[in-house]
Amino acid sequence: MNVVSERTNLVGAERAPEGVSTLSLPSPPLQGSSQTQSRPLRVLVLATLFNFPYRALRCAHAAGAEMYVLGNAGARGLRFSRQCRRFFLSESIINGDRHEALALEINCLVRDLGIGMVMAGDAPSTRTLIASRDLIEAPCFPMPSLEVFDFLNDKWSFAQLCTKLQIRQPRTRLFANAAALELALANGEVAHPLVAKPLGRSGESGVVVVDGVDNEKRLRTINYRPVLVQEFIPGCDIGASIYVQDGRIAAFVAHRFWHQTYSILGIDSIFCDLEKIAGHLNLAGVYNFDMRLAPDGSVYYLECNPRFFYKINLSMLAGINFVALGLPNMRRVDTGLVVAAGPVRLPKALLYSLLTTGRCSRRDWAAAHYLYSDPVPYMMERLKLTV
Repeated sequence: MNVVSERTNLVGAERAPEGVSTLSLPSPPLQGSSQTQSRPLRVLVLATLFNFPYRALRCAHAAGAEMYVLGNAGARGLRFSRQCRRFFLSESIINGDRHEALALEINCLVRDLGIGMVMAGDAPSTRTLIASRDLIEAPCFPMPSLEVFDFLNDKWSFAQLCTKLQIRQPRTRLFANAAALELALANGEVAHPLVAKPLGRSGESGVVVVDGVDNEKRLRTINYRPVLVQEFIPGCDIGASIYVQDGRIAAFVAHRFWHQTYSILGIDSIFCDLEKIAGHLNLAGVYNFDMRLAPDGSVYYLECNPRFFYKINLSMLAGINFVALGLPNMRRVDTGLVVAAGPVRLPKALLYSLLTTGRCSRRDWAAAHYLYSDPVPYMMERLKLTV
């Protein structure tokens, strides 16, 4: 497939491995203009944690929205953000289930504050909002059906989908528990190095690398069941993010985060693979995919996050605001493509660049301004006071 955009090239993007070509996409439909609004769109963020919702909140605010948060105790730190107009502590436990009492809380805030859109900031709140959205009296950010969310949020079912669509992935097995995995290792049924992980947790939670060193000790740290086991792929971690409308990709970026630097990758095959997934499931909303890039340029898919993702703010700084694409009547969105952008450097990488080259780019200054313009959340994260 050859997708061409006259406005986009990959000058300045991180060089793809030898034999891997680059790709650009057409722009997505414009989302309208903020000039048509008498006041900013008021957005209510549903949250159980801090780190993921905070990044989504900053992206929505950057698009011109006025931000409010309804959350559990784990999200209370969001009240310290300069971009959060007000935080409301929910009387309901947001645990991923359909919740009529929570929907009533949301609807009261919708009426009292004039909320124009409700969106979820993390995995539990996303599932709850999907399950309860027929009870909500305001538009919700585009999301998949509950069935599709559960399917993609499960690493084993995602692996089966990759097999069905002929998308490359590591050899993957599912074991009932850690004891079954230990027995399979002893019998030679599976061989290390391998990676064990839970089916539905996010980030690195529960991930155990078994490489022949202290196997028994490492296996004892597995406190979940069943256990997904994948062949360890040499190489580096990469990712890709998409915004989808009616099963068609409207925005796409492939990226790598290494040494505190977020870089754009140009690899045609990633877009082609994600286009298969988006069309097959008729997706809507934002999705992020974790992958491994092997030394020979092969890409292996590990998992899908059918929600806002941790690096969504870095994607915004690089040129694509995935949150803005789902908000109605927001300020103009120019990008929906593989952007011709230099790297986004966080403070340590920026300092290294200054010391070694004596220069930094406008994008570097924009990243620094983004971090330091909201100082309390930045310090909270640096001191590991948030989750």
